[in-house]
Amino acid sequence: MASTLTNIDSPHDAAESLLDAAEAEFSENGFHGTTTRAIAAGAGVNAALLHYYFGSKEQLFARVVERRAAEINGRRRALLSELLAQTAAPTLEALLEAFLRPTIEFGHDATRDGQRYARLLVHVAAGTDERSRRLTAQNYNDIAQEFIARFVDAVPKLEQKDAVRGYLFTVSIALSLMGRTGRAGDLSDGACHDDDVNQAIEEAKIFAAAGIRALATRRKDD
Repeated sequence: MASTLTNIDSPHDAAESLLDAAEAEFSENGFHGTTTRAIAAGAGVNAALLHYYFGSKEQLFARVVERRAAEINGRRRALLSELLAQTAAPTLEALLEAFLRPTIEFGHDATRDGQRYARLLVHVAAGTDERSRRLTAQNYNDIAQEFIARFVDAVPKLEQKDAVRGYLFTVSIALSLMGRTGRAGDLSDGACHDDDVNQAIEEAKIFAAAGIRALATRRKDD
């Protein structure tokens, strides 16, 4: 029986619907807990179309990660380009703004269900399995190297190995702030709010910058 679309107007729409449904399923159930049948049902298409467009669940998972990573990294590079057009020597705080804002804001973007990708990215970024390591490297290593090099340029005495640590610590901050967990409000009796994205970014910049500078100035024999 021929593959058919349900409430889908074009092949592009079908592929995007499958990606959206896959992101939802993977974020809730993980890779192994997600079935291609459930993804197709969520997209409202014939299951055969999933294999037609993406080949396999493995390839679909990779495309789900890649799609959002491209959006986030594209905005990071745009902000970095704007920054470098203004000054050849941006401050560490300005670099952190360009790095952190796209990630955190994406997680809070309800129009694109950013929370789904936030949950998925946390699992991939912290994963020790071969798939997670490969996808993290493929989608995030290039942008990481760009910012690590800029950190070294911006902070006197910061060695590359310490910039790497500082970058990874900053990634952890970004991932923790992508999700609207409500925990900050719980711990602060309501003084902190997940929805105050600008405040979260500003405080994350302060924290990350202080830590990176501390790595540069600490005694090397400690």
